[in-house]
Amino acid sequence: MTLEYIEPIVARDMPGLRLALTAHMPAPYSMSARAILDLKKVGYVPVNQVAAGANEVLQAWTGHRNAPVAVYENEAPRTGWLEILHLAERLGKGPSLIPSDLRERMLMIGLINELIGEDGWIWNLRVLMLGMVGPERAAKGLKTNPMYAQYGYSEAAQKQAGAKAREILDMFTSHLKSQRDRGSHYVIGEALSAADIYWACFSLLAKTLPADVCAIPAGLRKSYDLGSEAIGGCDPILIEQRDWVFENHLSLPMTF
Repeated sequence: MTLEYIEPIVARDMPGLRLALTAHMPAPYSMSARAILDLKKVGYVPVNQVAAGANEVLQAWTGHRNAPVAVYENEAPRTGWLEILHLAERLGKGPSLIPSDLRERMLMIGLINELIGEDGWIWNLRVLMLGMVGPERAAKGLKTNPMYAQYGYSEAAQKQAGAKAREILDMFTSHLKSQRDRGSHYVIGEALSAADIYWACFSLLAKTLPADVCAIPAGLRKSYDLGSEAIGGCDPILIEQRDWVFENHLSLPMTF
C-alpha cells in the first residue's frame, strides 16, 4: 500500500504534523523518519517531495528542497535526524527510543551521526557513488546536479571516500559483535533505540532488501549495490541485525 501524499501547497495550511518525504522510493532519510514517528505512534500528513527535483513550493514554505522535513503546527521546520527524533519523543508515546543512561545516549548519538551524518558512512558512500559515473559525467554533474555541491564532491574527496566509509562500517561491525558477545541483539544496551531503526533503514546501502519486500527501482538498486561492492561489501552480522529489527520491530514489505 502506497502513501497518499499531499502537495506542499495544500499541506502548508494544514494543522498538526506535516512530514515531507521523498515519494515513491525507499529513500533512507525519509524511511527512517517515518519509522521513528510510526513507532512512537505520532500521526502525520505525508507531503510530496520529488527526488532531485526543484521542489519550489516546499523550498518556499520550509526553506528546504530535500526530505525529510517535519513541520509541526507553527514551529520551525525540522530536517536533522536528531531534531526529528526529539520531536517524535515529545509528541509520541510508548518506550523511549533514546536511552536514559547518559553513556548509552552519548554512544547512540555518536554512532548514528557517524553512520548517517555529515562526512559519515552514508555521506562518503554517496561521494564515492557520485564519482562512479566517470570523470566526464561527474564534471557535468558538478554543473547540473545539486547533490554534487551538497556533498562537497571533488576528485580528491571521491578518492578518500571509500576508505572513510569502510572505516566507519568496520567500527560499527565491531561494536555489533561486542553487543552479541554480551548477549544483546540491540545496537545499544538491552532495548530498542533509534540506532536500531536508523541502521535498519540505511542498511539498504550495505545490502539491498529483496525485491518482493522492497521494490527499489532497478537503477537505484544497481547504484546501491555498486557502492557497497566498491568498499568491499559488509559483514553478515550487519544484515542479520537489519533483518532481526524488521522482523521484531518494523514491518515488511516497505511502503513508499
